[in-house]
Amino acid sequence: MNMPDNEDKGILSLQDEELLKVMAEWAQRRKPLSQDSTSMAQFRTRMAEERTGLAHKRTGLAKKRVALAEGRTDLANKRTSLAEGRTNLANKRTELAEGRTGLANKRTELAQGRTDLANKRTSLAEGRTNLANKRTEFAEGRTKLANRRTELAEGRTSLAEKRTGFAENRTAWARERTTFSTKRTELAEGRTNLANKRTEFAEERTNLATTRTEFAEGRTSMAQQRTDLAQTRTNWSQNRTEWAEMRNKLAEIRTRMSGARTGLAQSRTNLAQFRTLLAKQRTELAFLRTGIAFIAIGTLFTRLFGLGPWSAVDAVITTVGVVSIGMAIKLWVRSYKIERKMMIRLEKELAPEAVEKRVEESIQSHKFGSFN
Repeated sequence: MNMPDNEDKGILSLQDEELLKVMAEWAQRRKPLSQDSTSMAQFRTRMAEERTGLAHKRTGLAKKRVALAEGRTDLANKRTSLAEGRTNLANKRTELAEGRTGLANKRTELAQGRTDLANKRTSLAEGRTNLANKRTEFAEGRTKLANRRTELAEGRTSLAEKRTGFAENRTAWARERTTFSTKRTELAEGRTNLANKRTEFAEERTNLATTRTEFAEGRTSMAQQRTDLAQTRTNWSQNRTEWAEMRNKLAEIRTRMSGARTGLAQSRTNLAQFRTLLAKQRTELAFLRTGIAFIAIGTLFTRLFGLGPWSAVDAVITTVGVVSIGMAIKLWVRSYKIERKMMIRLEKELAPEAVEKRVEESIQSHKFGSFN
């Protein structure tokens, strides 16, 4: 019997629609297949194998889905734990911030109580020293008691030996008793050694307590020195503040004086301009004198030599003198007008009231609030 081509591919490789078509073809050809038992058995075997493969695939897919679900669950749990950790961290940060604030407040209180604690430590160290001395005395008493016990044990040993000589029939018992006495003596000696060692330890403890007391006293003195240094630093800071205020006041005074100096400099500038104007007038008067000199020379040459070829030179000299005099008079008149205006302004500016007013205005314009 001929099978469809899709059967050669296998059901596992078919898609949904192709699988439905193949199932429909199988249903149509069921009757002819039922006639051939061998082919039907083979077909059933193949179907069973394919169903088994599908079941295995479904099982693998189910396992993968379970694994993915477990992974998602683990991720969700991890996210939850991370969120809880973040919340805990935020709470811890808040607690730490509150603790820092409390610690800052406690530090201030502790800084104030350190000196009291140092004094208390000193008194406690002295008390420890007294206790160590008392312990040493007790240890010495124990040592004396141990020595007394040793002497008693030696006396008992001698008595035991005498008993051994008097009681011959109790020799074995006396030997055992002597052995016990010997052991007791050894134990007493051991107790004595222990008491001696205890006494040595007590002395070392006393020395350590004394050293600790010295350290406490040194720490107390250092704390006192630190307090004195802090007080000195505070005093220096106050002095520095006072010096800074004084420096600011001096700078303000200097600034005011510079303002007054600026006003005086302006007056000096005006005087310099007036001096320049006076120098210009002197120059113009020099031109006037030069012109008069040229006219005198021209007139003198004309008188001496009379009219002649050199009269032209005399005329030029006289003309230059006249022009110089004219220019000098013109310039001097202009300078004189400027001089009068400047004199009026300088009289107003250089008056004592004007100078005092200008200085006061400059001081007021450079006045600061830190200095009254």
